[in-house]
Amino acid sequence: MFVGHYGPAFAGKAVARSVPLWTLFLAVQLVDVAWGLFIAHGIEHVRFVPGFTEANPLDLYDMPITHSLPGALAWSVAAGLIYAIWARRQKVLGGVVVGAAVFSHWVLDLLVHVPDLALWPGGPKVGLGLWNNYPVALAVEAAVLVLGFFLYMRVTQARGLVGRIWPWVFVALLALAEVVNHGGPLPESPQQFGYTAVISYIVLTGLAALCDVTRRPR
Repeated sequence: MFVGHYGPAFAGKAVARSVPLWTLFLAVQLVDVAWGLFIAHGIEHVRFVPGFTEANPLDLYDMPITHSLPGALAWSVAAGLIYAIWARRQKVLGGVVVGAAVFSHWVLDLLVHVPDLALWPGGPKVGLGLWNNYPVALAVEAAVLVLGFFLYMRVTQARGLVGRIWPWVFVALLALAEVVNHGGPLPESPQQFGYTAVISYIVLTGLAALCDVTRRPR
């Protein structure tokens, strides 16, 4: 799953309105940011196998630190605690929401991945495999994203004209990112793929920050 992960980021504002949207955007992809860096440095591993699934060619055969169940829980707890220490308002609620946003990544991946999510490092792997039916997987992603987006729009209001327009432009850019992610050429190496993924997540986090500037909680 790619842009569908951002549905919980948008929805998080409906629970803890003091948490910046950019923080939630980073949280929902935190394990993939780490995964991209680990792939680039050979700590975790991926193979590119054309036709491996309908959605993408990624054989994600080794990612115990970032995408095992205990790994995802550890990233979630750590992120929640760090946010609770850093935040000025809604420390406990904000920390819980940020931690839940991080863990939502594993839950949504469970829907679409083929069995490559380890229940513990070296243990059995799970995944419901919606990536083998890309139209269904895409419909699920779109539904999660749209639901989260409309929750976000309900609990925020525009500071001006840009604030009314930018969220819709942003969602359109997310849709475009999904198209590129699905139909783009295969990367030349895991290193290139890892760094490209990390840069993409950071750019989208930066674009989410524009929502924080142009909109405010109701």
